[in-house]
Amino acid sequence: MLAPPTDDELLHAQADLWRHSLYFVTSMAFQCAVKLGIPTAIHRAGGTASLPDLVAALSLPPAKLPFLRRLMRLLVNSGVFAAADDTATGWAGMYRLTPLSWLLVEGEGAAPVVDGHPSQVLVVLAATSRHCVEAAMGLADWFGKDLPPSSSAPPSPFEEVHGAALFDESMANLDPESDSMFNEALAAHDHSGFPTVLRECREVFQGVESLTDCRGGDGRAAKAIVEAFPHIKCTVLDFPRVIGETRTGVVNYVAGDMFREIPPAQAVMLQLVLHHWNDEDCVKILANCKKAIPTREDGGKVIIIDIVIGAPSGLLLEAQLLMDMAMMVVTKGRQRDENDWRDLFSKAGFSDYNIVKKMGARGVFELLLHHWNVEDYVKILAQCNKTIPNGEYGWKVIITDIVNGAPSGPLLEAQLLINVVMMVVTKGRQRDENEWRDLFKTAGTAGFSDYKIVKNWELELYLRSIDPK
Repeated sequence: MLAPPTDDELLHAQADLWRHSLYFVTSMAFQCAVKLGIPTAIHRAGGTASLPDLVAALSLPPAKLPFLRRLMRLLVNSGVFAAADDTATGWAGMYRLTPLSWLLVEGEGAAPVVDGHPSQVLVVLAATSRHCVEAAMGLADWFGKDLPPSSSAPPSPFEEVHGAALFDESMANLDPESDSMFNEALAAHDHSGFPTVLRECREVFQGVESLTDCRGGDGRAAKAIVEAFPHIKCTVLDFPRVIGETRTGVVNYVAGDMFREIPPAQAVMLQLVLHHWNDEDCVKILANCKKAIPTREDGGKVIIIDIVIGAPSGLLLEAQLLMDMAMMVVTKGRQRDENDWRDLFSKAGFSDYNIVKKMGARGVFELLLHHWNVEDYVKILAQCNKTIPNGEYGWKVIITDIVNGAPSGPLLEAQLLINVVMMVVTKGRQRDENEWRDLFKTAGTAGFSDYKIVKNWELELYLRSIDPK
């Protein structure tokens, strides 16, 4: 029988209950500090400010000073601000900015306070807006509703509550002011840190002659690319209402829809785009990316900058999981771990990818096309299917090939060496079991429903039973 918790454990659990139930107070205190302009006031005061300094700078009634102290105490504890005097309590004295509150400084002469990181004030105001909060409050009702008969994906809680979709014309019709704020917040969020990506991942962009930035908004990222790599011809693809009249300058603007067609280029970039969409939609987007780029031999590739769940640190992982829930609440998208990304790329027909670098909560991917891509392998397996008789179970294709992942050092080294040899002298590659599995899964349309590793050197593919006509 399971032992009940001790009194001490229950008392700690009660504190956890308070913490989880009142997390919204931290969000609202955070929003309050941003609306009051506390980060900007501290910055303008020279980097540190006392409570009386803040009351004066923000034109608050002096009677509110004790309440401001309580607000700052919570925000110091949560890392938004820091106590400048490093006292044990940190509740009184001087306050200073942390890296987080640096991102919230705004106003003339303040942007960018940190190179490559525009003010994130609108991101906070959008995330804590009544539209998002009300959508999250509708989660329990949303879970209780079944899928509509003709729908493969449910509307988001945001759509259910407000009758409009975020970043869609329906939202612009519902509340133009909020729609504008959400779009400006998205632009600020997506561009934050992008110059750092250009510095830390230069090899991704070197040698690229042309690039299409899908859902590139006002072209901030594309302009940064041209500034860092003047030889790259950049095109921004987005909806007409997003691009507006901004169609001149160092980048080319194309009004369109990435679900229909993507302007051809040597590279296509998707920066924080795919996490807004479910897997089915992502495959459609990536399929259009494939059509837009040349072969790998001609430098064709897709550059993806997006969140990769699986951070080792608790706070970073928590941020990634919160972003995943946010995507579920306000969009039909999701965040993905590396296995999810690999499966998605495989479904879209990309046989190779590389995580160039993980930066904070994000990862920078390169998707590359091989001469023998997944579609080619499916065609080969389809021919195998035609060669063997139909009928009862038992018909099979026997594949003898290398499976990377040997436990012993010398054997694994040999497999990896052969993989490099394949890269040097052919257009092929070696695969580990997960990659073989993904290949067979994608080849399911060729008639294969199962596989097994018979020995550590042999694979069997099983044919689905086909009833004779």
